[in-house]
Amino acid sequence: MQHIDLSNGYIMPKIMMGTSICDLKGNIKVLMKQLEDAVIYGESLKTIGFDTARDYFNESLLGDIFGRMLAGGKCKREDIFITTKVGNGQQRSKNMYSEIDKSLQSMKLDYIDLWLLHWPLPDYWLENWQQLTEIYKTGKVKAIGIANVRERHIERLINKGLQLPHVVQVEYHPFRTIKEMRKLCKNNGIQLEAYSANCLMLPFVKSNPILNNIANNHKKTVTQIIMRWHVQQGVVPIFRSFNKLHIKENVEIFDFSLSEEEMQDIFSLNIDYKFHPESLNCPGY
Repeated sequence: MQHIDLSNGYIMPKIMMGTSICDLKGNIKVLMKQLEDAVIYGESLKTIGFDTARDYFNESLLGDIFGRMLAGGKCKREDIFITTKVGNGQQRSKNMYSEIDKSLQSMKLDYIDLWLLHWPLPDYWLENWQQLTEIYKTGKVKAIGIANVRERHIERLINKGLQLPHVVQVEYHPFRTIKEMRKLCKNNGIQLEAYSANCLMLPFVKSNPILNNIANNHKKTVTQIIMRWHVQQGVVPIFRSFNKLHIKENVEIFDFSLSEEEMQDIFSLNIDYKFHPESLNCPGY
């Protein structure tokens, strides 16, 4: 497995696969079967980890899938890296001790590799974060972090002298390059993880002349160029696909390198484009 070392020494795959079906259209049973097939195939590649959340409503399904693979001897627990998150609804309980047990029970696991607060929910996140730091000491989670934070949230932790996240997960792609967040994470030993890593391959991404020119030069796809751009700068990208060919495409990025000029050309695409506005997901953010 290609991996990076977190600040606590725990290893994390260089690429993660998202498992949410919340925003997908179609029959729920069909989508769940597609997800199951994709996870099984993804694990067989031995190159990626899996990202979920309580609010994706699939912890139990993933637990069943992983349970069957482990029982069948197809893999070992240490070969599977699993991230889940505490949603805003669960944060309001201010009882993270109960929430971790619920996730462990749902996923039939003894520990979670990476546990995140899904949002820095105003009036709740700071107290809940302190509970996460205590739960981390029990071994029920191997690393902790926060998703969808801004620099001010990390700076607040620093100013209060609290433990910093091992991982910060935010929307990050060539069209939103968050320079200050990257700098803050690097200076404080925080691993940056990118969701919507390829900007959902929206039409303006697919047709971008700079990305296509670089892809043609390397005989790779635009998706592979973007994924390589992430990994080459030390960022962990999250992709989502239930198509085996696309899954393979996203992970076959270790046989080439981008030049420094190409890296900077991709950075120059930044327009601070954000697909997931905070106001819709975290009122008061």
